[in-house]
Amino acid sequence: MTETKKVPVILLYGGAAAIGMIGVTIVAWRGGINSFLGNEGYLMYLFPLVLAVVAGLVEKRRKGGVLGFREALKPIFGVMVLSVALQVLFAWILVKWIDPGFGRALVPAVLEKQIAVFRRNGVPEVDIERMVNDAKGLDPFSFGSMMVGLARNCIVGFIAAVGLSAVIGQRKI
Repeated sequence: MTETKKVPVILLYGGAAAIGMIGVTIVAWRGGINSFLGNEGYLMYLFPLVLAVVAGLVEKRRKGGVLGFREALKPIFGVMVLSVALQVLFAWILVKWIDPGFGRALVPAVLEKQIAVFRRNGVPEVDIERMVNDAKGLDPFSFGSMMVGLARNCIVGFIAAVGLSAVIGQRKI
């Protein structure tokens, strides 16, 4: 009797989440700068969250209904990292190679949005001016900046993955 090869849960659900996130990115890009920088774009993070839970449950089912915390953390966090990494890579390719004019137009729009957020949160004007002067000449969509954003998203994703793994791990289904 031959055993059928199973697709790794991380690749299957991480890839599906990445496709969903990239789809949201494309829709936002087609909607213009305000759409691309709007709060609606944060909805794309539902894809990795939901599909990470599904991946954890599928892995639990594959292991006979018993899955420890550590074994649950691997597919859950893996889905989050893979999907966010592919989305960040796509966004970087989008603003650097597919539509560099759009990428150049985003730079001042991102700065304006940051200033508005700082003012809304009561940051003193002196600090806002310092931030604006420091940001001049910097590209928030450079590869390095995008990797810093990816790292930040992975840290937040790890915290979420720990919570989800605590719920999914160690319980029979």
